[in-house]
Amino acid sequence: MESQGTFRDRFSDTRVLWQTRMAAYCLGIDEFVPLAMVLSLDDGCDLDLMERRTGIRFYSREKTEGRRRALGDDPETYTLLPAIEHQLMSSLRDSPTGRWKAVSPYPSVSLRGFAAKTGIGCHCRTWEESRLFGSKRGLRACLDDLDLPRLPARMLDLGQVRYPELASEFGGRFVMQQDMGAAGRGTAIIGSPEDLAEAGRRFGVSEVWVAPYAGCLSFNVNAVAVDHGTVVGFPSVQIVGQPFLHGTPSGHAGNDFTAAAAAPSDVLTSIRKQSERIGSWMAARGYRGLFGLDFVVDEASGTPLAVDLNPRWQASTSLQAQAESRQGRIPLAAVELAAQLGMMNTQEILAMAEVFFQPLEGSQVFPKNAHGRWCQARNKLEAGVYSAALEYARPALRLRELNAPDELVITGGVPRPGRPMAAGTWLLRICGVRAAVDGATGQPLPWVEEAVRKVYNQVDLEEVD
Repeated sequence: MESQGTFRDRFSDTRVLWQTRMAAYCLGIDEFVPLAMVLSLDDGCDLDLMERRTGIRFYSREKTEGRRRALGDDPETYTLLPAIEHQLMSSLRDSPTGRWKAVSPYPSVSLRGFAAKTGIGCHCRTWEESRLFGSKRGLRACLDDLDLPRLPARMLDLGQVRYPELASEFGGRFVMQQDMGAAGRGTAIIGSPEDLAEAGRRFGVSEVWVAPYAGCLSFNVNAVAVDHGTVVGFPSVQIVGQPFLHGTPSGHAGNDFTAAAAAPSDVLTSIRKQSERIGSWMAARGYRGLFGLDFVVDEASGTPLAVDLNPRWQASTSLQAQAESRQGRIPLAAVELAAQLGMMNTQEILAMAEVFFQPLEGSQVFPKNAHGRWCQARNKLEAGVYSAALEYARPALRLRELNAPDELVITGGVPRPGRPMAAGTWLLRICGVRAAVDGATGQPLPWVEEAVRKVYNQVDLEEVD
């Protein structure tokens, strides 16, 4: 297997300007890819430690604006603020020589414009790709073309439907989704007329997809579509909702690779084969690179059913990269970035397919702002390793810095005291190597809720005007 050093040598004198959502997403690929500057939305306490240890220069929207806003997946989210663009210009002028490349796993019109203005190469998703491959309509077309197992869903006018009629067709509990949405923000589980009314208020759109509720256990997978095939990473159990994390009822709240390793082999094999076929379908339509899929396991048949296609980096991607690095492997996300920049070919990637699907150890949960309005942290929580009792042990950033199975590492935008945060924004991420959920149900284990409770107690959030 190729070493970290020889893999990084592939990039020669290339220097990467990388745009992402969370600064901590660079952890896991930064040791393999020459990330020199990173654009992020957050500016947590952990960012200071990352700068000292990695040598990366970070440019944060939160720091520039002085607050943590609730940002979605629209073009405005990835807009370069004038102050940040000015800083980047200065840094590019003062930086050592090298072949600069601007890269983002998200659709960023703004980054493309900056790259054109400065004359550096740019590799990022387009909004056309996001709409084509990221919509529920697009996924339904894919599943129909490939004749893969799928939920019986159809699009309806939200303003014209009533709960009794929907319950008669789809069952007393069913799922409603916007055609475009990420991290579960456009999904609602409906079990009553009140749930339906709340979904109508929250979605603010007329057309929605409706499908039967298949079950509570779901998996997420990262994969890479290339010219002549698809390589698939090991799946994780997806943590959804969970009131104690204060996200939306159907929102993404974490991932667990450790628990997925105990899943039935036929479930894991089905996820892999379906992902390979979906990736090939995408490649035939011009898509290349990283994508993600969410599968729900049908309680009646035990069959994994694809329910979401994400043509981008996912919240699970960074954890996967850290888990792969911890086991001495080249991360899937690092390989995909090397391929984008022309430093790996299709044959090299396909030759690694079996390695990418080997089981991993790692879990994460994302507590959110616990208030329904703007708030701030009273106290500082250090980024680093914590004991099972959530006692601070030492500064750290990565899974491989854990010395015991029950230790935890806290990063992911750890809030700075006094910095306002909007309702619904992420607080931080808690990572470990032990299982966080019951692999049969996807429900969190007791230690997770206890750790999250202690985090909230320590940061001590207070509402602000």
